Amino acid sequence: MELTFHARYTEGREKFDGLDHYDGAQSLLGLSQVLLIALNAFFNKEILTQAPSAKGFRLVLGKGKVGSWDQAIQLLITSPDVLEVAKDLGKSGVYDLLKWALLSGVGLGHLVKNRKAKKLIRELEQKNEDLHERLDEALKRVHYPVKHQGLSVHVMAGRDILATFNDATLRHIETEVVHEAQRYEEFGVSRLNARTGTGRFIRNLDAASIPFTPQENLSKAAIRALGDSLGYLTRDKFVPVLALISEVTSADGHLKSYRLHSATPI
Repeated sequence: MELTFHARYTEGREKFDGLDHYDGAQSLLGLSQVLLIALNAFFNKEILTQAPSAKGFRLVLGKGKVGSWDQAIQLLITSPDVLEVAKDLGKSGVYDLLKWALLSGVGLGHLVKNRKAKKLIRELEQKNEDLHERLDEALKRVHYPVKHQGLSVHVMAGRDILATFNDATLRHIETEVVHEAQRYEEFGVSRLNARTGTGRFIRNLDAASIPFTPQENLSKAAIRALGDSLGYLTRDKFVPVLALISEVTSADGHLKSYRLHSATPI
């Protein structure tokens, strides 16, 4: 299987007047890191700390189209094991997973439709490392032309736009407002680090997950309630907890995460 992605730079807040070499290089570096870390997680079920450690495939820069600001990036699979996984997912599954990784990291939800992609996401969210946390710094690099030149960045696969990064997504990753108001909500737990108390909530089996961080050390009873909910979810059963939460949003009001104050069984 060979897939070709494109990084396309167009006008955004400002008209396009060339892509700055440094900003463009940083943006392509960030996109390479995002693709390597995300694809390695999908193909090898391993969340890396260093993008060059990806195994069984590599990314190769293709020739840009004459007169355009479009950089082709080819995915070449070199391992039979990875090829088997990729073929099993299919292009639709790989694209679904990449949209989820790219868009969730900038506050834009993506409804994953591919059944195998959904199953893989559930498996990844049970890992000790959070994939989206690993992608944070790389996504900031992708945004360099947005931040410094007012451009828009489009990540594409053929004619399919996987993600568009612009001023709105930049504000999401760069700003944070912690709200004091607290309320009770019912959530299922899709990921939990019992040592730190951090994890991810979902509203139903098909919903996108939202990260949570404890406001202070959680009680053993709260950790147990969260762990029980996660255990049920691994068996495809949605059993929520009653969580006392407050919101963390970007400056323009998009939800980024929750502060968790307590959790009890329902």
